[in-house]
Amino acid sequence: MRKYIFASVLITLGIILLLFSFLGNNKDGYVENIFSKESKTFDDTFTGFINKFENNITTIKSNFTEPNKIKDSLFTRNFFLNTFKDDQHIVSVSFFQNNYKIGIKKEKNSMVYAIDSTKVLDIVRWKRFEDGKYVSSWDESFENTINNTQQYKDLLKKKDEIQWFFYKNDTLNNDSFKNKDLFYAGYSYQIDTINRVLLFSFSRSALNNDFKNLSKYNDFKIIIKNNNGDIWDLSSVKPISKKQNIDIKTDSLSFNILNHFKRFDEKETGIFKFKYKNESFWNSFKSFSDYSGLNNYILTIPGSQLSTNSNKNQTLILRWLSIILLVSGFILLLVKKRKFYLPNNINIPPIKDLLKNDENRYLEFKSSSRWDYRQEKFNPELENVIYKTIAAFGNTDGGILLIGIDDDKIILGLEKDFNTFKKATPDYYEIHLRNNLHNQMGVKNVSKNIRIQFEEIELNKIICKIKILAANEPIFIKTKNKNGQTEEKFFVRSGNSSQEIKSAIEINDYINSRFNK
Repeated sequence: MRKYIFASVLITLGIILLLFSFLGNNKDGYVENIFSKESKTFDDTFTGFINKFENNITTIKSNFTEPNKIKDSLFTRNFFLNTFKDDQHIVSVSFFQNNYKIGIKKEKNSMVYAIDSTKVLDIVRWKRFEDGKYVSSWDESFENTINNTQQYKDLLKKKDEIQWFFYKNDTLNNDSFKNKDLFYAGYSYQIDTINRVLLFSFSRSALNNDFKNLSKYNDFKIIIKNNNGDIWDLSSVKPISKKQNIDIKTDSLSFNILNHFKRFDEKETGIFKFKYKNESFWNSFKSFSDYSGLNNYILTIPGSQLSTNSNKNQTLILRWLSIILLVSGFILLLVKKRKFYLPNNINIPPIKDLLKNDENRYLEFKSSSRWDYRQEKFNPELENVIYKTIAAFGNTDGGILLIGIDDDKIILGLEKDFNTFKKATPDYYEIHLRNNLHNQMGVKNVSKNIRIQFEEIELNKIICKIKILAANEPIFIKTKNKNGQTEEKFFVRSGNSSQEIKSAIEINDYINSRFNK
């Protein structure tokens, strides 16, 4: 029954996905719907990056309100190393408070930290940490050129305002400012006449890696405008303009984007479309608060790439998945039921795991196979009970029989069974058991479908574990009636017990439904 339920579930899911691939294609295949989803995903990611940076500034301000806090070198080092170690976007952080200068840089899997409090000599000791542990150190001059940049001076002029620098045009020989992958943000504030300046550098490529939904488009643009009027293409590290002086010859597409955006720049957010060189371009934009330091962003994706990459790929995936589910469901219907059930496993679990369960359709406990604990003597009739149970498992879905454990899960062991033989060993016990099973069920069936193992537990008590796989053909047990005549009986599992089917008609019906599929 379970295989039919499982097959029905697979087929039903396959049909649902197949229908959804067609209906969803009609509904979501419109370019504007596709772009709306892509722009929403991008906005969540980019806005999250901006909000995280703002939270970093708030955290630093709240931890360094006292002027002398920066002099606590252990606290300062641990604070900066722990705060920024997991931020993949940040490449470096500089913190200035009067003569104190703190520098943190990421290099591969480590973080480099330095603090300098001297006025005259800018020689500091840099220390490298990896996973919070000290690795090495060296002396080097602090990058005092930062203090002389125009950007640093602008930060001091505009306190309590975040400022973004998308490129550096200073003539100072500072290697960090020449890295085209970097972009910068700064912030300054004053407490009790003491100026504090923060300067962050970020990796453009690390940020772009977060925009995974855009990676399938070849020609998308992310145009960013800061509060100073500088405009930058974040997707290609390309400065478009400074103070909006756009060079039409070198970037005419950006010019068209910004020219069309002028009609919407009073709105906080929105989507617009325009045509350029016989191509439609879809654009989404968002404005930010003055505190963020950004004026707005514009995300642009060509319409042809939207219709090519998005919905068609989704539809193809859904259709292939639906086909796999449908084929799997129909194959399962053709598989014989005995192949489907869990007991078709050669390994037998440990006793401690089996005892977590009570007797059920797949598990049976027997105190012994030869020793009668009630009469306290050898009783050969008990072996017929073992054969009946094994046959019942084989005629149904298979199962496990444990000999040496009673119905209450009390471990008795097989010592008294062993003592009824000439040789009181597990090997002799198994040989006797297998020989009788061969006579009852045939060598072929026993060899293929029955596994016998012994496990020793609790004070050297040995338990016999018999794993019975579902048989390929019906098993009849040979017994003798009161007149000494041999009879064949047919047993099956019903719940947690083995039951005989006596009616020839019922036996025939069961065999047809169980074995002839």
